[in-house]
Amino acid sequence: MKVFELISYSRGNISGKRSRLLLVCLLPVGAELLFRLAEAAFYSLLLYFGAMQPNELFTGENAEQLVLAAVFTAARWVVTAPLICASAVKVMDTVKGQESGEHISEMLLDTGFIRRSIAASLAGKFICLSAIVPSAAAALYAAVLLSGGGGSSELFGAVNMAVVSVMLLGVWAAARITTAAVPFLLAEYPEKGGISLAVAAFRFMRGRRTLLLKLCVVYLPLMATLLGIPFFLPEFASAFATGISIYIKEDEYAVECGRGGKKNERTAVRRGY
Repeated sequence: MKVFELISYSRGNISGKRSRLLLVCLLPVGAELLFRLAEAAFYSLLLYFGAMQPNELFTGENAEQLVLAAVFTAARWVVTAPLICASAVKVMDTVKGQESGEHISEMLLDTGFIRRSIAASLAGKFICLSAIVPSAAAALYAAVLLSGGGGSSELFGAVNMAVVSVMLLGVWAAARITTAAVPFLLAEYPEKGGISLAVAAFRFMRGRRTLLLKLCVVYLPLMATLLGIPFFLPEFASAFATGISIYIKEDEYAVECGRGGKKNERTAVRRGY
């Protein structure tokens, strides 16, 4: 898929709808920032009243900090997951020209939609965490070898473990790219469960992960400043949603062709060919 043709096509789809699409895309971003700021405010209070030392922010030795981090992380995941999926639904509706879809407030009041969104988000995070554990273990082993101050054999082992860690990091990156498509698949298949779609996304995105990388190369430099975000964030989201929609149609067409081929084959057998 040629990324610039995709961008041009999706840009035409959102013509005159950019402001509304921006508000939709900013919903999960705003919720994420709100929880981050609230967490930082609580840490500031702990520091101000002397309940913890500044270095304990990075060591994890303070029990109150760990409890706050766990509470805010769980709350952030639970709140942002439905917002991300609801935004994905509206973006998909926009790129497909379906403006009469369900309103975001109605989706956020639907318990089934909330359950599917949270399940898909937690499944994706678990998969990504599982993917990064081998890389982290290899990096930790390399650090242990270097901290021991050994000879050339330890240095050789540390270098090899560092290389292995970087290579395994690619597995985590592939998992992250794959899970980015899950909210759009939830929007397209509302009858399927969140966990099943999170797993099915790996088959769906096989050979297609470069799309998001190409879009990031194009748009992330443009959104590096706050001035570029209002204009290019809707384009980025709509381009990725358009690509996902095209891939879904490709798979549906392939399935239909497969069924047609099997039907023709059975017809030919019955006729004696």
